[in-house]
Amino acid sequence: MADRVRIGICGLGSIGSAATRLLLDHRTGFDLVGAATKQPEAIGRPLHEVAGATTHCDVIVVDELDSLLAMQPDIIVYSTGSFLSEVGDDVERIAAAGSNLVSPCEELAFPFTRDPALSHRLDATARRAGVTILGTGVNPGFIFDGLLSAASGSSWDVSSIRGRRVVDVSGFGQNIHLRLGIGYTDDEFAAGHERGTIAGHVGFPESIQLVAERLGLTLDGPVEESFEPMIAVEAVTTPYGGVPAGHTEGFVQRAVGRVGGKDLVDFELVLHLRPVAAGFPTSDRFVIDGVHPVSLELNPGMDAIPATSAQLVNSIPGVLHAAAGLMTITEVPAAAAWIDLTRRTFR
Repeated sequence: MADRVRIGICGLGSIGSAATRLLLDHRTGFDLVGAATKQPEAIGRPLHEVAGATTHCDVIVVDELDSLLAMQPDIIVYSTGSFLSEVGDDVERIAAAGSNLVSPCEELAFPFTRDPALSHRLDATARRAGVTILGTGVNPGFIFDGLLSAASGSSWDVSSIRGRRVVDVSGFGQNIHLRLGIGYTDDEFAAGHERGTIAGHVGFPESIQLVAERLGLTLDGPVEESFEPMIAVEAVTTPYGGVPAGHTEGFVQRAVGRVGGKDLVDFELVLHLRPVAAGFPTSDRFVIDGVHPVSLELNPGMDAIPATSAQLVNSIPGVLHAAAGLMTITEVPAAAAWIDLTRRTFR
């Protein structure tokens, strides 16, 4: 690897653009060598302009992953989808080309249970190429797993872990709202959830698997999830217009992981257009029960987009120094803010 790390960006949605701004405006000691996206309006334009960065960059956005790989980045920040079925082929191509990868794809954070065959293939490809693949972000990657695992270091034992995260999603775009489950009638929400077109938060099973693995425990079976929609009694204003009364303005999603027939991990996530008005202060609260209980509260809670993009960028040094293969946050040095990448070392 050259003295200066070569970084590429694939995907320039909200997360990819935020990661680009963070790199250009707040980090030094690397070369940003290329960026690719499928957004027609971004192709052929300067990267800093597309991402909204204040620092000039000579990179021109391209439309093909192969064009980005031809620039031989040491690592790619890959932010294009939440599901393994959407990203698996690209992740394998990136690894085979000799580039490390860090991605907020939720299912990539712990893919071994969801798709063992693909996980084995990605791991084998990365090992042959001598590169590392990591799925991380604020959730999975930090709030519901990395942070809790670290906090458990102060515990004598762990009888249960309970937590609730409340997120104000009013600034999200319509496509994300619709995928999550916002903007539907009650019947439409139920039907969409049944079909799988309404996914809610993707990544609860991955977070709970990561926590169980870190504790050295095996879950009894698959993580159980449930959804409770919340219907607006009056219209809600959004950046794209609004959600009318009688449609979902949020929901509560619950996930439970059991060990030995008992609820070991019990998480709730509230996603809402106006959570405070609905009686849900935006915060992240957790309790690790046991002989020496540990309580955590982040108030206000983590803002999803800046926190996720920061986790990606701040994971770059750890990924570059990790063993080759498909890794999880339990196997890579924890993300920490850095300023100059040439001075970020591990001893």
